[in-house]
Amino acid sequence: MRVHFSTDDVAPRDREQYWLEVVAKHVMKITPVDRPDAATFRAHFAALMAGRFTLFVYETSHRVGRRTPADVSKDTAQAYQLRRFPREAVYSCDGRTEEVRFAPGDFCISSGEWPSLVSMKDTASVTGLLIPREVLSPLLVGGRLIRPMAVPAGSPFGSLLGAAFDAATAQLPTLSPDLGDAILYNLCGLVALACGASDEGRPSGRDSLRTARLEAAKRYIDQHLAEPGLMPASTAAALGISLRQLHLLFEPTGTSFARYVTQRRLQQCRSALMSPTGVARSVADIAFGWGFNSLATFYRAFEREFGLPPTAVRAASMSTA
Repeated sequence: MRVHFSTDDVAPRDREQYWLEVVAKHVMKITPVDRPDAATFRAHFAALMAGRFTLFVYETSHRVGRRTPADVSKDTAQAYQLRRFPREAVYSCDGRTEEVRFAPGDFCISSGEWPSLVSMKDTASVTGLLIPREVLSPLLVGGRLIRPMAVPAGSPFGSLLGAAFDAATAQLPTLSPDLGDAILYNLCGLVALACGASDEGRPSGRDSLRTARLEAAKRYIDQHLAEPGLMPASTAAALGISLRQLHLLFEPTGTSFARYVTQRRLQQCRSALMSPTGVARSVADIAFGWGFNSLATFYRAFEREFGLPPTAVRAASMSTA
């Protein structure tokens, strides 16, 4: 199920109240500390429910939000939360910790059972995931989260968590609720590792870590796909893993690193050949532009992959257009 709400369609006097009710219904109850001017107040909210999980994103004119003891008592689920802050934020949890400061892109892992305060500069914006307690608790040491956890975006683990989170966010809209649930459960293994995994959670965490590393490798490949010097050694070094570990990541997929790179380059070349904007470019220009260093190799690989030579694919596309 998907939910989308915008205050743009609501009368100014009702915007803040409607916004708070939508967030309380689908994520958690919040009591705003600052009160923006009703005439200029704006807020947006979107959520996607996948099995036991809720993926959400919101932006609001509020800068400071408090979760009071009364708010906590009115929420029945009190789920764990994985949140990513797109700008600087400060999180404090009543009676538990000092303030925790977050840089843009950092993740925060917390529990809905804690009264807390979150403040951000300018407007508040969050992308997050609600994780049911019964899902994450068995994966944690002691079965519970004892303090909020910060995962810096620039850290190796933060990069892996970000890759896994981005991949899940991109895939979920096209998947059934059951498959979406499975992907998000896999993500929970990484969350458990960040918080301290139990004996039950460590195997799940290792599987999630392997999946996240593979996603990070694929993201690195896509970012450097046009570079002829894209090689396993440079990719492994950039990811901070050994060359053997990199090859082992691709082994369960049934394709090698080199084969994956070639397939992605061929896909980009075919898209360019079929694109109206690519008509003026020669086949050689497109092939070399996507990292191939031999035209003969490109022609052989292209026909083997798609069953037609590049010129035939272009001709067929132009004929259809």
